[in-house]
Amino acid sequence: MKKLLVLAMVAFAFLACNEGASVPSKDKKAAKAVTSQAFDLIGSDAATVDKALADAGFTKVEGGALVYVAERKLVHVRKNVKAQDEGVEVTYLYNVPEDYSDMSEKEATNYAKGVLDKGECIMMVMAYFYEDKLISFMTNVIAPLKDNINLLFTEVSDAEYKKLPEGSVVEGMNTTQWEGGIDNERYTDHAKFVSKVAKAQTVSASEQGYAITKMDVATEKIEGFLYNNYWVNPDEEAQEEQVEESGFAAAAGVFTVSYPYQYY
Repeated sequence: MKKLLVLAMVAFAFLACNEGASVPSKDKKAAKAVTSQAFDLIGSDAATVDKALADAGFTKVEGGALVYVAERKLVHVRKNVKAQDEGVEVTYLYNVPEDYSDMSEKEATNYAKGVLDKGECIMMVMAYFYEDKLISFMTNVIAPLKDNINLLFTEVSDAEYKKLPEGSVVEGMNTTQWEGGIDNERYTDHAKFVSKVAKAQTVSASEQGYAITKMDVATEKIEGFLYNNYWVNPDEEAQEEQVEESGFAAAAGVFTVSYPYQYY
């Protein structure tokens, strides 16, 4: 009987680990829509992008205190992320109330804290268009501090890594590349990278995947994609600093999907 109980506990633990990050399934769906599934949106027009994000639960916004609160929370993780220099920028928010535009900064802060306290995420997407074609998504995620919240990052990482073509060679060059980093440690093995991030309590991680699948030497036109991901799960000291600065603590990530380089 004791042996059966132990086996049952092991099986339960295994199932729990494979459920992924303990945030609502709708949050995971929204995150995938603007990360691993966003490769299919690159090059689409604004109307197509609007519909895809609306279907995933995002609201197109123009300023407001909630946008400011989100941007301030993400400063520490977005410091290494470069926005597009040209084109039109459109902002979308996920998990926002209908009256978001009328909120004061205090109300927006309290709202964001309430969302995190419920175990849900807030996401902000900056979509960059050039000549009405999507060239880049920068997705910013503010996530609740849960024991397995790093799995939100690793699930996206796994899905995006699987989209990298194996052995892509153009003009004799290997055009599929990936590398990751955790704190000051570099990784070339993706499986080891996500395993380390998943098991960590606090972590600062980054990765880049790159693939050119087709290239026209004469016109320099290319097909392919690039993604950059950053993730911070703060330690206790950093959490205290966040609370002092913005009123609440959270894990945060930035996920960028774009063409391999500016093609225009």
